[in-house]
Amino acid sequence: DTLRLHNGPTKNSYMEQSFHGLNPVLNIPVSLAYVEQAKRNAALTGPELEGWVDGLVGELWEAADICAVGLTACPVMQPCAKSPWSSMSPDPKSQLGGPRTDDRIR
Repeated sequence: DTLRLHNGPTKNSYMEQSFHGLNPVLNIPVSLAYVEQAKRNAALTGPELEGWVDGLVGELWEAADICAVGLTACPVMQPCAKSPWSSMSPDPKSQLGGPRTDDRIR
C-alpha cells in the first residue's frame, strides 16, 4: 500500500507522453543509483519517512524571517498577526460578509 500511495500513477504516467524522449535534447542524466534511491524513498513510512523529509527540508529550505505568535520579550520581533507573509495574519480574501444591495459579496 505504501508503494502504491507514494509512487504516483502507474508507470509514472503523469501525462499522456513520457519525457524520456526529451532526455537527448535536455541532456538530463539518467542515473540508475538515483532511480533505485527514488524507489527506496517511495517505500518509506513512519520515522524513516519523517527523517528523509526532515533531511530534505534542512538541505533545501531556509527561514527568511520570523515572527512571534504571542507576547515576546524581544522588542524587534514583529507579531505574526501583523506579518503579511504569516498564516497568522488576517486574510481579507477569506473574510466575506453578506451580499450588498447590488447583490455583490465583495
